[in-house]
Amino acid sequence: MKNLLIATTALVATAGMAAAEINFSGGARFGVTYNDSRASETAVHTRFTLNIDGTAETDSGVEFFARVRVRGGNTGDTGLAATTVSAPRVGATMGGLTVAAGNINGAIESLPGLYSGSVGLTGLSWGGVVTNYSGAGAWGWDAFSSDGGGSNGVEVIYSSNGFGVHVSQAGASGAARTAINVSYNFSDWTVALGHQSSDVALEDTTILTVAGTIGNVAVGFAHADNEGNNDATRINATFEVGAGTKVNSNVKIGRASCRERV
Repeated sequence: MKNLLIATTALVATAGMAAAEINFSGGARFGVTYNDSRASETAVHTRFTLNIDGTAETDSGVEFFARVRVRGGNTGDTGLAATTVSAPRVGATMGGLTVAAGNINGAIESLPGLYSGSVGLTGLSWGGVVTNYSGAGAWGWDAFSSDGGGSNGVEVIYSSNGFGVHVSQAGASGAARTAINVSYNFSDWTVALGHQSSDVALEDTTILTVAGTIGNVAVGFAHADNEGNNDATRINATFEVGAGTKVNSNVKIGRASCRERV
């Protein structure tokens, strides 16, 4: 009887739903990196990413979705890794509201302007991100993991008429993170405010970002009030210097922790 009930529930849940669509997207990059702190200062860098997205929509307009990511890549000739598949992010969208679970994107990771001004093939290990600081190390917040299990959390996202809000929560008691970002887009400008409260020491943070364009120059500002007196500020600009050519620059004041995100 229990097995029959489960099967019946699944059948009802899928009634009125169109056949699922599977879409593929992704990209690849390659180049040479230089770091004078490594034994081999010059190293070959490669990366390939394949996103697999499944969607299905009910007659009532609710869209269910799921994503997994296949990623492989290496830098240098030591510590090489094979291509892996991520844990899934699954959820549903209706109108401007999205609810997702599993390998979530995370509210801080999704904060508009967080990565603005990053330069280089690999982002120069993202040292310009104001929430990366040496007190708690790099990446002290929840984000979609391209080659692992991720946070296995829950997030709610809403957007309407330029206004957006994103709330996420993940982690067991003693290691839980709760985060929110609120943003508003007007004309060519976006202002966003994010906050994370974490059970893990030195992971609490509040971030303000402003990004926009002046003529053909994209400009940005970010400031993070990081726990443990690890505040950081960044100013960045991107200049168009020709067809398909841009120059990115940023200046960060504050402590930094650098590591490539996978």
